[in-house]
Amino acid sequence: MTTCIEAVWDGIEAIVLDAVGTLIEPVPTVAEVYASAARRQGVDLDREVVRTRFAQSFRDDENEENLEALATDEPTESIRWRRIVSSVLPELPEPDRAFEELWEHFGRPDSWCCFPDVGPSLALLRAMGLPIAIASNFDGRLRTVLAGLPELAACDPQLIISSEVGYRKPHPAFYQAICECLGQRPETLLMIGDDPENDVLGACRAGLRGVWLDRRGRGNGGSMRGVAGLGDLVAHLCV
Repeated sequence: MTTCIEAVWDGIEAIVLDAVGTLIEPVPTVAEVYASAARRQGVDLDREVVRTRFAQSFRDDENEENLEALATDEPTESIRWRRIVSSVLPELPEPDRAFEELWEHFGRPDSWCCFPDVGPSLALLRAMGLPIAIASNFDGRLRTVLAGLPELAACDPQLIISSEVGYRKPHPAFYQAICECLGQRPETLLMIGDDPENDVLGACRAGLRGVWLDRRGRGNGGSMRGVAGLGDLVAHLCV
């Protein structure tokens, strides 16, 4: 699959952006925060070990071929993240304590920052009159996080959150909720995100257009081409 960036804007009426990895990233990193939680319980873990464990646990949890397994709500997300924390930090004597600390940490705006190109890109889109939505596999904490980040609060985006929709990406119901929220037909919406399956392929299967934001320039091992940053993508709107 390839993406023609020059043509992707034709007929677009609104922009839909993923959150984590697309607009925001955790600071410090997930591995650093998890390792710190372990140290508070007397367990010293190498950050690279934690990073590898988290990536595997998150990948295993995301890779569900059964669409109904993507059903979610606020309690389900809490259970899901408790399971991930236990998988990443099995050595801890008090896993519930670690979960509570981590849940609270990642629900605070000061635990996240926007990528440098986010503010200018969103300001340009807003100036052009394009409605902006943020659509994320997350829970209600995301509202607090985004409200505390000036670059995002300034564009007053519509929020579509999986725990509120009832399904996580790439379930078709998630993308349907996006269309309903924005009052637009699928083909008039452009979904931008860092996850090839959730933000591009899933969106395209639901009739939206999708562009892959490959911030790390790693490629996906296939024919999908990405853009390196939001600025690169938005710049084509001005050509």
